[in-house]
Amino acid sequence: MTVDTTIRSSLLVIAAVAVFWTLYVTRDLVAPFALALFFWLAIDALARWIDNLSDRIPYWFALTIASLITVGLLAGLVVVVADTVSGVVDEVPRYQARIGELFAWVGELTGQDISFSALNERFALTDRLEGVIGGFASTIQGVLSEFVLIAIYVVFLFLAQASFPSKMDNLFPDPVRRAQASRIGTSIRHSIEQYISVQTLVSLMQTVISYIAMVALGLDNALFWALVIFILNYIPIVGGFAAVAMPVLFGLVEFDSFGRVAVLASILFAAQFVVSNTIQPKMMGDSMNMSALVVVLSLTVWGALWGGVGAFLSAPMTVILMIILAQFPTTRWIAILLSADGDPDMDGDGKPDKAPIQSL
Repeated sequence: MTVDTTIRSSLLVIAAVAVFWTLYVTRDLVAPFALALFFWLAIDALARWIDNLSDRIPYWFALTIASLITVGLLAGLVVVVADTVSGVVDEVPRYQARIGELFAWVGELTGQDISFSALNERFALTDRLEGVIGGFASTIQGVLSEFVLIAIYVVFLFLAQASFPSKMDNLFPDPVRRAQASRIGTSIRHSIEQYISVQTLVSLMQTVISYIAMVALGLDNALFWALVIFILNYIPIVGGFAAVAMPVLFGLVEFDSFGRVAVLASILFAAQFVVSNTIQPKMMGDSMNMSALVVVLSLTVWGALWGGVGAFLSAPMTVILMIILAQFPTTRWIAILLSADGDPDMDGDGKPDKAPIQSL
């Protein structure tokens, strides 16, 4: 019995290493498809919500509206980013002067020569900055090129959606097995849709509050920073605070008064803290069933595997992994460790089920 357990554990470790190695090696192919699944579920959820508004609205019309909304939002994002880049380029001389003032102020406090020219000579800041800008530009280019591939994936996912029921019938001829597989799929789908809807609403709340504060205080490119806050809030825990820190750091360069920077930082971080620690947990409920430690670990692992896409999808990918691992006796203990309450079984509503789902 001990030998059998040892063999199973060894095989499980080898299989896990092989899976993660495969995900890392094929990240350029698999990560865009995973992101396409995310967009597919989001668009489909929005379409079904529109469809449920009235019996007179057919699903195809609701799907068309949802797709147009998504395309419009992405196009607006591109326009705002392009306009922001143009505006920042025009303001470079003013920003350089302000950075010089900040270096001089810090130098007076420390009694050392930490002017930009001195730091540039010591740490090659110009070369590093050029490298960062070049890397950022290549990243943007890569994301835009991937969006074409992602859009193709999304289109074919919707085209194949109608054949999913018949494929389930052929994959699971046994009605009991088919019902179990359908229940697992429903749990996964509901959990991801719940995550998308809650994160979108929470991100929208934080974005509106932050945008009003940035406009009121006169921060340049407030709309761009609002979009940054909205997008990065989908990255668990660290994303929201990183998104808030970026406009605050930009405010240091733009504002002449440290008081305005302090007010901006206080409002943005307060909104982030209140929404993330009061409103979001109540709205999310048990749909994710993951502890904060597992969220951080999943963010680290998926970010290392797939970069920014992995960080963006870390929470839903871990929930999918937990639900699937819970269906097999050999891997169920891993699902228990991943869950927040020790019960990885989810019912059709994406909530922990009192009666465990029978293993496949």
